Amino acid sequence: MPSVDELRKQIESIDKDIIDLIATRMEIADELAKEKKHSSQGYWDTGVERAVIDRYMELCEDVSLSVGEAKLIAEVILKISKERQKLLYDSEPSVQEKPIKRK
Repeated sequence: MPSVDELRKQIESIDKDIIDLIATRMEIADELAKEKKHSSQGYWDTGVERAVIDRYMELCEDVSLSVGEAKLIAEVILKISKERQKLLYDSEPSVQEKPIKRK
């Protein structure tokens, strides 16, 4: 049986992977916000938000997470994503607002 220190080291390694994956997800969400603004779409879609939460809840059935835990994880990730997308959406110039570069 692994020692407490060994188990903590395993958790530390997993935490690094989790942070790396969340950071990658946020980078993609940032690009999504820019693309939505470019195509004149709103920055947030509550239907997609619901689908993501549902997907997390379904995924928990295959692992040792409860539906409530999966929903909470999804909500936290979506909250961060929503805040970042809004910030980018509000600050990124739209196609019409971007200055034309002249030579």
